[in-house]
Amino acid sequence: MENISTFIEESGAIKRGSFKLTNGFLTDYYIDKYAFETDPEILHVIASEIADKISTDEIDVIAGPALGAIPLVTAVSLKTGIPAAYIRKGEKHTGTQARVEGEIGKGKRVAVVEDVTTTGQTILETTELVQEVGGVVERLIVVVDRNEDAVDNVAERGYELEYLVRVGEDFDISDQ
Repeated sequence: MENISTFIEESGAIKRGSFKLTNGFLTDYYIDKYAFETDPEILHVIASEIADKISTDEIDVIAGPALGAIPLVTAVSLKTGIPAAYIRKGEKHTGTQARVEGEIGKGKRVAVVEDVTTTGQTILETTELVQEVGGVVERLIVVVDRNEDAVDNVAERGYELEYLVRVGEDFDISDQ
C-alpha cells in the first residue's frame, strides 16, 4: 500500500501558482484538500490511519470544522463508531444551523480532526468552540501540516498537534 503523501501527490492536490490562504498569507503552492477528501480510496486510507490513533475508551466525539473537514470527520466516525460533530465558523446561522452540529456534551472527550493546517488558527478556533460548549479536547490531528508554525502555535496553547504528513518531511513541495 502506498503512503499518504504519495496518495496526496498523485491525487493532484498540490497546486502550483499564487494562492491566498485562509490566514491571508500568499503562497506559491496550495494543498487542495478536496482532491484527496473526495477520492474514496484516499479518504479510506487517511480515515483508517486516523482511526488507528483514536481509542473509543479515550474519545467520545470526533469533531472538525465545517465545511472542509466534514468528509474526514464522517469517515473517521464511520471507522471508529464514535459520533461526529461539525463546527461552523461565525456567529449567525439561520434555521436550525447551530455553531455545533452533533452532540458535544459537558465533559465529552473530543478529538478534533482537520485536513490541512498552516498556522493552526482554524484548529485552535474549533478547539475553543468545543471547550465553550463543555467538551474536553483530548487530541488534535491534522492530515497535512504545511510546516508553517502550526505545531508551535498549538503547543503555545497547551496542545500537541499530531499530523499524518508534513511538508518538508514527507514530501518536498519545491520538487513539484
